[in-house]
Amino acid sequence: MSLTVLAWLAVGAYALHILEERILGWFDWAKKTMNLSMDWNTYTAIEVVFLIVGAIAAMLAPALPVLALAFAALLVINVTFFHLLPMVISGGTFSPGAISGVLLFYPVGYYAYAGSGLPQSMVLWSVAIGAAVILWPVVLLKLKDQPYFRASGNSAAALPTRRLAKRRK
Repeated sequence: MSLTVLAWLAVGAYALHILEERILGWFDWAKKTMNLSMDWNTYTAIEVVFLIVGAIAAMLAPALPVLALAFAALLVINVTFFHLLPMVISGGTFSPGAISGVLLFYPVGYYAYAGSGLPQSMVLWSVAIGAAVILWPVVLLKLKDQPYFRASGNSAAALPTRRLAKRRK
């Protein structure tokens, strides 16, 4: 099976994974178990962005196979560090998304890497890229609570409040 086909299967697997997470309640589970500070809109944005990144990786797989492998790495990192490891640490509390992660992410990841034929350096780069992409929202979630990164009084987000205050005067 070609890397392009596997990359598109990875996108489909991620879509099914999102469905499982949504229906079984990963968002609430993660807030309690992993102490993630995010709202529903942020969670949804992250999932949409990851689907888009996966689609881009699949489209570019023939020209940039390292990106297709990076998305496969993202899937494996996701199920390992955002589902299975937290399940173990929390004493076995089920993580919504673990079913699709184990049944879909691991096989897609295995076949993508086993059949890639890329040199070891490219394989290592793909893991680094996949890790960076999945960690990016985690870093942003941590930064958003830091004073330097909070919206200031001059931000666009504050403008509607200011306009409303001026109208009341």
